[in-house]
Amino acid sequence: MPDLPRPEQPRPEAPSTDGPTTGATPDEAELARVATPATVRRAPRYGAFIVAGAVVGVLAGLVLAVATAGDSGVTGADGGVLPFLSGQNGVRWILALGLGVPGAFVGGALAVLADRRSTRRHGAGGR
Repeated sequence: MPDLPRPEQPRPEAPSTDGPTTGATPDEAELARVATPATVRRAPRYGAFIVAGAVVGVLAGLVLAVATAGDSGVTGADGGVLPFLSGQNGVRWILALGLGVPGAFVGGALAVLADRRSTRRHGAGGR
C-alpha cells in the first residue's frame, strides 16, 4: 500500500518573545523554556544476568563432573529411591545444581556492579 501524503497541519501562532532568545527561532525558545534536560541511563537487566550466571554455573558443574568421572569409583546398580540420581548421574546433578546456584548469585552481583557503574557514570549517585 503506497504512503499517502499527509495533509498540511496549521502552524501554531508564534509565542511572544518577552525574554532574550539569543538568535533562536520562537519554537526553539519556547522549547528551551519548558523542556527539562534529561539523561538516558542504560540499566542492566537483572534477570538476564542471573540466568546467564546460573547457566554458566551449571555448565561448569557438568564439565567438572565429566572431567573428574574417570575412575572415581562411584557406581550404583540399584538406583535407590531416585534411580536417575544413581552413580555418575547423581554426581552430575549435584555438581550442576551446586554450581548453578552460586553462578546465579555471581550473575546478580555483576548486575548490581554494572548498575552502580552506570549510575556513577551519569552523575546520579544518590538517586
